[in-house]
Amino acid sequence: MIHRTEETECHTARGDTLGAGAVLWSRRLAGLLCLGLALLSAGCASSKRMTYTYDPAYGVENPEFFRSLQAFRMGMRSGNKLALLENGDSYFTDMLQAITNAQRSINIELYIFAGDQIGTQFAKALAERARAGLEVRVLVDDLGSRLGALADEMEAAGVKFRVYKPIRIYALHKTGERTHRKIVVVDGRIGYVGGFGFDDRWRGNARTPEEWRDLAVRMEGTVVAQLQSVFLEDWMHTTGEVLNGDSQFPPQAQPGSAEAQVVASSGNDQSSMAKLLFYMAIQASRKRVWIENAYFVPDRQIRKALVHAAQRGVDVRVVVPGTHMDIDPILRAARFHYGELLKGGVQVFEYETSMLHTKAMVVDSVWTTVGSINLTDRSMRRNAEANVSIYDHAFAENMERVVLKDIDQSHAYSLQEWKHRGLWERCRELYSTLFSNAY
Repeated sequence: MIHRTEETECHTARGDTLGAGAVLWSRRLAGLLCLGLALLSAGCASSKRMTYTYDPAYGVENPEFFRSLQAFRMGMRSGNKLALLENGDSYFTDMLQAITNAQRSINIELYIFAGDQIGTQFAKALAERARAGLEVRVLVDDLGSRLGALADEMEAAGVKFRVYKPIRIYALHKTGERTHRKIVVVDGRIGYVGGFGFDDRWRGNARTPEEWRDLAVRMEGTVVAQLQSVFLEDWMHTTGEVLNGDSQFPPQAQPGSAEAQVVASSGNDQSSMAKLLFYMAIQASRKRVWIENAYFVPDRQIRKALVHAAQRGVDVRVVVPGTHMDIDPILRAARFHYGELLKGGVQVFEYETSMLHTKAMVVDSVWTTVGSINLTDRSMRRNAEANVSIYDHAFAENMERVVLKDIDQSHAYSLQEWKHRGLWERCRELYSTLFSNAY
C-alpha cells in the first residue's frame, strides 16, 4: 500500500489534465496558506524550555566538559573513524558507493528528496538493492517529498517508502512538526549525517552559484548505532515497525580512535537539545568559536553568549550565506542583528561563491558539530534534527581548514557597513524579523 499524500507537481508536469492540475495547485495554495498560519501559531504555543543557566569554570578541552556531554542522552562513544566530506561531488559519490556495496540494509531519512538527476540516481540505486533482497527503508518529510513517479518505482522494487507526518487539513496544528534530519545508514555499519538533500542543488563542488556549499560526515564505529536509533525513532512513529536484529544493529567494530556522539532533537523534547548543543560549547569556549550556518537567526541568549565569548578573548567567527542566499528574508533577519554581534567583537563573513548550506561549529580546536541544525527558532524549537559531535583534535583541525577556506571566499561584513545601511534596507530587515519564529 502506498503511504503518500496527494500527487505532487511532478505528476502534473508528466501530463495530467489541465483541470486536474488546477485542482492540485489550488490544494497546494490552500495548504501553504494554512501552513503559514500553523507555523506562526506553533511558535506562540510551544512550552519547551528555551533558556538555560550554564557558566562553567572549565573550558572545552577540560575533561569536565567532555563528561558534561553526557547531558545529550546517548553520550560520547569511542573507537570511531570519521571523515569530513565537502560538497556533493564528495559525499554523493561516497554514499552511492556504500549503497551499491550494501549487503543487508539501507535506511534513509531526508527533508528533501527530489525527482531530478541526483534523486533519480539514488532512487534507482535503492531500487536495485531492494530487488537484490536487502531491507531498504526511505522516510521523507511531506514538505520535501518531490519524487513523483520515482516513489512508485522504488516501492514496486520493494523499497519501503513512507512520508513523515503528511499534511492534512484536520491536523493543521501539527503542520510545523517536520523532520529536517539528513540520515543515511548502510548495513548498520556506515552512517552519514549533514545538511544535504537528494536534489540537484547539492551536486558539484560549490564552483558556481548553482552548486551549493555543504558538508557531511561519514562515520564508522560505535556512533553509527546512535544514528540508527535516531532513524528508528521516526520510522517507528510513522509505521509502528520496530527495527531489530543484526541487519540493523550489528556488533560494532572500533575502526578508529575518535570520540563522537549523535545529538538528536525534536519538537516533543521538554528542552531544546539543539540549542543546548551550541550554547554549552560557546559558554565553555576559551580560544575560538567558528560557526558556519546556513540560516543564522540565533535568539538573544545565543547572541549574548557569542558576544561574551568574544569579550573574554575568544576568536569568534560566523560564516553565513551572502548574495546567493536562497531565502532572502532570513538573510535580512540575520543582518538585523549583525550590529549587536559586530559591536561585541564577533566577526561576520558572508560567503560569496554559492549558497552556503553548511551547519557546523568548531570550538577550541577539539570539539566539532556537523549536521542539520540551523541557528533559527524552527530548528531549535520544532524540527526533528540530527547532528554528530566529534571530540577529536585531528577532525577539528580539518574543520578549521574548511572554515578558513570558506572565509577566503567570503565578504567580511564590517560595523561601518552595517551602520551605513539605507533606510529601505533597515525597514526590510525589521519586517523580516517579525517572522523569525517561522524560519
